[in-house]
Amino acid sequence: METEWLRTFIVAAETENFRETAERCFITQSTVSKHIQHLEKELQTPLFERQAKHVKLNYIGAHFLQQAKEIVATVDEALHSTQSLKSGFTSKLTIGVAPQIANSTLPAVIDYFQQQKPAIQLSIELLKSNEIGEAVYAGAVDIGISKLTSTRAIHMEMLAEEPLQLIVPIGKKFTDPMTLLQQETILIHEYAPYWQEVQQVLQQLPSYKSMQINQTEVIKNFVKQGLGIAFLPKSVIEAPYQEQLLHSYSVKEFSHIVSNTYFLCKYVTADIEAFLAVCYAIYKNN
Repeated sequence: METEWLRTFIVAAETENFRETAERCFITQSTVSKHIQHLEKELQTPLFERQAKHVKLNYIGAHFLQQAKEIVATVDEALHSTQSLKSGFTSKLTIGVAPQIANSTLPAVIDYFQQQKPAIQLSIELLKSNEIGEAVYAGAVDIGISKLTSTRAIHMEMLAEEPLQLIVPIGKKFTDPMTLLQQETILIHEYAPYWQEVQQVLQQLPSYKSMQINQTEVIKNFVKQGLGIAFLPKSVIEAPYQEQLLHSYSVKEFSHIVSNTYFLCKYVTADIEAFLAVCYAIYKNN
């Protein structure tokens, strides 16, 4: 049984159209027919119902489809792991991380880790903060770096406890921050665990208005464009602050509120311990 027959069959089963399958697979329609015929001959059963120029997956074909996908996935993984070994990698870690961490601290972590452990291949999965704990628990990622804890029975360590900064457009750097909090739209992130504490302090003001945006990079861009202000962890705004694209305040009324970063994993291996050590080193220096 040829792997290419299976790949052609999977596409044909999804499209139920040999012409479209040929286009997607970059082969001729006659080749599609031959691949399916070879597969049916080896399995000794039809996989499609044929009526004139139309084909429809039958119940045996539907059953075999899942098996075919698993076979192809196994082959692809074997090819990938072999290529990784050939390239000098001896193991692999998949990291699930929220976009705000991926755009701030993670590059320094990866750079340092690759210097320390060049034989370990890293794969990065961008996830929403509330999805990371579940991904770790399900085994979809080996490590999670998140602003949220998890209720699952997994290993968790706190990497950092950062003060919040009020970020404002550079053109309003000389305006009193408490005045800005009453005049400007406060941009909030639904999954920011510190928002409730921020809101408790804001409720002491005569008035304020807010807008929910669930993407930290969008929040920073809106602030740059003068569309609002926001409370964000220090590490998240460090680069644009240094580039003088934003201005930040440490507001004493909010100084007791912090943003925590957590390291999550289901199993602790030597590779994961090495990655954790690098995370601690980078966050300690920030």
